[in-house]
Amino acid sequence: LGNLPEAIACFEQHLGLAQRIGDRQGRINALLNLRNAYLALDDATKASEYHQQQLALAQEILTSSTADNFTKVATMLGLNPIEDFAGVNLSGANLSNTNLKAANLQGATLSCCNLSYANLNSANLAHAILNNADLKLADLSRANLSSACLADANLSNANLRDANLQGADLQNADLRCLMPRANFTEAILTNANLCSAYLQSANLRGANLTDALLQQADLNGADLSHADLSNADLTRVELNDVKVENTQMHNVKGLSTEMKRYLLERGAIADD
Repeated sequence: LGNLPEAIACFEQHLGLAQRIGDRQGRINALLNLRNAYLALDDATKASEYHQQQLALAQEILTSSTADNFTKVATMLGLNPIEDFAGVNLSGANLSNTNLKAANLQGATLSCCNLSYANLNSANLAHAILNNADLKLADLSRANLSSACLADANLSNANLRDANLQGADLQNADLRCLMPRANFTEAILTNANLCSAYLQSANLRGANLTDALLQQADLNGADLSHADLSNADLTRVELNDVKVENTQMHNVKGLSTEMKRYLLERGAIADD
């Protein structure tokens, strides 16, 4: 450890020079060396400072017009793509086809990101901001999206099997995808497009589905207790064995008289 203080001084000079002349690779190397040096000295505070600078540089690279492969950029910076990006702002980044299985992205800002075809299986996206994100054909099975903002996001043909979306904001989102056993407890789904969605046995208890499009969706066995489906379009929806205790169904469209009677008998509330 005797040479570390001298090494740190050299690394800091290297960093300053790299910043002055716009040498991105030099900044990358210097920040990585400084972080590792302070970790070797058990100085977690200083190591964290340089870690934050690494993340800021990652954001700069990934959101630029010349952004490279996410995993490659993270590795180049000495960052772990699975563990180091919680709470980071990556708005507008291209993460298409990226393997982020079980990644910790809690609280990350991913607005307008391209996450199409991404592997987010079992990822932690709780409280993440994903408004206007492109998630088409993404694998979000078993992902934690509780309290995430997915307003206006494109999730067409995504896999949300067993995902947790409790309290998520999905206003105006395109949810024409697989969602069996997904948890949408108290989620906001106003104006969401759920046409032909597969929601068999999904938990939509207390969800706000006002003005949602549910034409031809499969809601067999779903729990819609205490949900609000007022003004929703339920044309040709499958509702066998659905739970509708205290479910608000005012002015819904597309229900036959027989189906409406069936739902009222099971506890739904609708206008006469």
